[in-house]
Amino acid sequence: MFSYKSTLITISFILVLFIVIHFILDFDGLYGQDSYEYLRYTKALHTYLISGKPPGSFFWPLYYPITGSIVSLLFAPPIALQLISIAALVISGYFISKTILLLYPRTNYISLYVLATFVFSPLVFRLGITNMSDMFCTALIVLSFYHGFSYYKKETIKHLYLVVVFSICAVMTRYVAFVVLSPLAVTICYSFFKTKKHFLHLPVLVLVGVVLLLPHVFIQKNAIGFLNHNALTLWSVINFFKLSFTTSEGVNNYNFPNIIYAFSSLFHPRFLFFGIVLVLLYFKTKIITTEIKIVLFSLLTYSLFLAGIPYQNNRFLLLSYPLGIIVLYPSYLYLVDKMETYKMEKFLILTLLFLQVCLSYLSLKPILNRNILEKTIAKELHNYKKNTLYSFDIDVALQGRGLDFDYKNLWVIEYATFEKDALVLFHPTKFQKQWEGQNPLLNWNKLNNEYNLICLKEFPDGWMLYKIKPLKNE
Repeated sequence: MFSYKSTLITISFILVLFIVIHFILDFDGLYGQDSYEYLRYTKALHTYLISGKPPGSFFWPLYYPITGSIVSLLFAPPIALQLISIAALVISGYFISKTILLLYPRTNYISLYVLATFVFSPLVFRLGITNMSDMFCTALIVLSFYHGFSYYKKETIKHLYLVVVFSICAVMTRYVAFVVLSPLAVTICYSFFKTKKHFLHLPVLVLVGVVLLLPHVFIQKNAIGFLNHNALTLWSVINFFKLSFTTSEGVNNYNFPNIIYAFSSLFHPRFLFFGIVLVLLYFKTKIITTEIKIVLFSLLTYSLFLAGIPYQNNRFLLLSYPLGIIVLYPSYLYLVDKMETYKMEKFLILTLLFLQVCLSYLSLKPILNRNILEKTIAKELHNYKKNTLYSFDIDVALQGRGLDFDYKNLWVIEYATFEKDALVLFHPTKFQKQWEGQNPLLNWNKLNNEYNLICLKEFPDGWMLYKIKPLKNE
């Protein structure tokens, strides 16, 4: 898959990115809530590998934390997870390039195209350096399409095995990858049974699939629990046209209906600021092969699935985004050809790349700031450890960074009473709209109305640490 030269370049790129992000920008890949949950379970699986202690329950698929636990044999778990994400970003870019080479007869400036449209796409780059499963799953999807098309075109048995392995691993990293990969899987199965060239390999392929599913069956307590996720239970065509949703995640209002959001990775600046130009130019190109139809159908299928989910999350768009980059490559060539008339094609490409790099850095600012905030609060709260702590949103970060509190999450239940002299870490204004009428604000309002909150510490961005005292008239 890799030549010696490409392997050296790829590894060097991964290491340089890691050094810049982890040491120069001082970002350890942790922010928000999901990344800390992946870290928690990676540590649990690491302990399981070494001592055999059961890792406990985990809602999401296992392959990202499993991979993290293995790499943790060499590096600390946060570093292991971040290295996996950065490696997945670079490998995704490499195999997007290889897929384009496989599908198109003409390939000019392909490396610069992939760097500008994928690697340094603002949201892609951001997800490629954080400790979450999105980029790892994306790499597995890209590898699945590359080897799937290689098998479809060449009928080489190694590609058949690899597409089975990478596809199952993708689904076992993010269940929703099944939707992206379904059209490819149907095509490969049709080709396999039609030619019957490798029919004798069928038992081995089934065995490979079963082996890859075993971690999910044996480690997960509830192997089919994901079927109860609200992305499935609340999916509806009606959601295509809605801009506001009330779910267990609170009240969320959006600027565009779901059907526009679901396709927005092809034209929104968070992914590709010049994407709208490429989309419009696409209709001037004439390359519609069987493979491109499969890519388009996969993109369409997944986008329609996202449109029916009762909320919007830009992370979800990442899994199909490489397919859009593959489809839009002829548009890029068309644009380059036009600029060659003025001898400005290289200037255009480098300018686009430079602007994407700048936008990528700007897209990092919110998570860099959040990361700094979490580390700042964690450092300050060391002085208050072993107390009861009521909190919401940021408490997951504190647990992930090893602070020893008796944690009481304000989202889980509506508390009838609160412990006196316990601590409360909350942002008084941040959650007013999203969580109106739900547990976080119901609990906060009860604390304000029925207790005396003594401010102990003010943190950046409006977070406050309080101690719970009874009202003076009690």
